Amino acid sequence: MRKIFLFLLFVPLFMSCSTGTNRDVTVVVAADLHFDLLPETDQYYHVVTINNLENNFRFPENAGSGIAGQTLKKLNGVILAGDLFDKSRPEILNLYRQRYEQGPGARRIHYPVYPGLGNHDIDPAVSDKGADNLKGRAYTLHYIDSVLETKLSKGEILNLDSSSLCYSWNIDDVHFIQGQRYAGDTTYCQSNFDWLKRDLEKYASHGNPVVYIQHYGFDEWALKWWPEKNREELFDLLDQYNLAAFFVGHTHTASIQHYRGHAIYQVNNAWKDDDGNGSFAVMRIKGNALSISTCRWTDGEGHFEVVAPYENRILP
Repeated sequence: MRKIFLFLLFVPLFMSCSTGTNRDVTVVVAADLHFDLLPETDQYYHVVTINNLENNFRFPENAGSGIAGQTLKKLNGVILAGDLFDKSRPEILNLYRQRYEQGPGARRIHYPVYPGLGNHDIDPAVSDKGADNLKGRAYTLHYIDSVLETKLSKGEILNLDSSSLCYSWNIDDVHFIQGQRYAGDTTYCQSNFDWLKRDLEKYASHGNPVVYIQHYGFDEWALKWWPEKNREELFDLLDQYNLAAFFVGHTHTASIQHYRGHAIYQVNNAWKDDDGNGSFAVMRIKGNALSISTCRWTDGEGHFEVVAPYENRILP
């Protein structure tokens, strides 16, 4: 009987260690797509490039142990950090669906997509009338809610907050959380903090890595959009867990900010502007090594270059 007890005691520990050893997760994080009215310009450039990453994207030589110089063999999903739409219109949504609802074709994404909301999605510039903007918000939220309910029913996500539409999912033992516009947002919903506390306690209490994504970031401009008290409350919570990476969008520039000792990876927008062509982040967690770099497309045919900023470290 004692042998059975000891076996049952150590099985969870063995399984946890085994999962960490075999862990190998790669995702794309894109932001600020800002789909707009036709004619389409470069909205499909991201899609074509992402579809071309497998067997072509090579992790930089300064990446972490077991990752440096390796070629990406399997992409597990595409995460969107807000501002999907520039305005709220049926024809704009239809174009987004042609690009970012998984399916065949060079200009349609081939991987699971995890959408997020930004300020343009929550407060769409439909017209100068407030009522029109609220209708636009409701239209966007209805679509995102239907997408997430379908994912939940199919087991593609684990947990969904029906008020804020924040949600979570696992790839291997890495726990991903889509925090939508920002933690503590009450503009269109109840605060997500209670949901977030329960989610982390349930899915991240064993020391497994946590990847958190939302729209607003940590640069000075973003502070005008996301109150400091909400930032403090979020990190008081996240500091209790194994936070592996934190991704944001909003400012249309690729950079790494820092907050309370954590690196905040800010993802660029999706089109060519003053800082060059559109780009997105590629993150890989292999074992306890993490590597993030920026992938910048060079044309609409799927060609790209791997550029800074880089984040490479060993997880706790």
